Amino acid sequence: MTGERPADISWQRILSTLASHRLRGLYAALVLGQQPELTAKERQKLLASGLVMDDGGALSVVPDVFKAALAAARTPEPTGPERFLAGGLVVLPHRAADRLELLGYLRDRVIAPGETMAEKELNAKLAAFTTDVPMLRRAMVDYGFLVREPDGSAYRRAAATG
Repeated sequence: MTGERPADISWQRILSTLASHRLRGLYAALVLGQQPELTAKERQKLLASGLVMDDGGALSVVPDVFKAALAAARTPEPTGPERFLAGGLVVLPHRAADRLELLGYLRDRVIAPGETMAEKELNAKLAAFTTDVPMLRRAMVDYGFLVREPDGSAYRRAAATG
């Protein structure tokens, strides 16, 4: 691994290494450009942490190791209709295109084509996405994604249009 950055930089491994007073001191010395005396075990732990790399027998600090560890740990932000569901749906999106995309996405997850579902069952499925089930159910009917039986007892997917 001479002169190479470790492939699997982990913020947990870095913090675990720096939690040791001795290893933290050795790392600080390396940051200051010194080459402190290390046991084979200390050397291996510092190398395994990703904080340092073997540069022809001497240890050198991995540049931007903390930035790389944080970037590797970052959870990607949801995209598409999922972005409105993080933390649960509270209100429908303001933009009409986003609202329609979200309602179609939810319809596809709660009711299959040709399926008829009792209101109680539909409510249970919609509750996985929001605490305001009546608002979401009403929107899905109002925007044409679901059809309510005339007596209000059951729902089915609306026929595809266009």
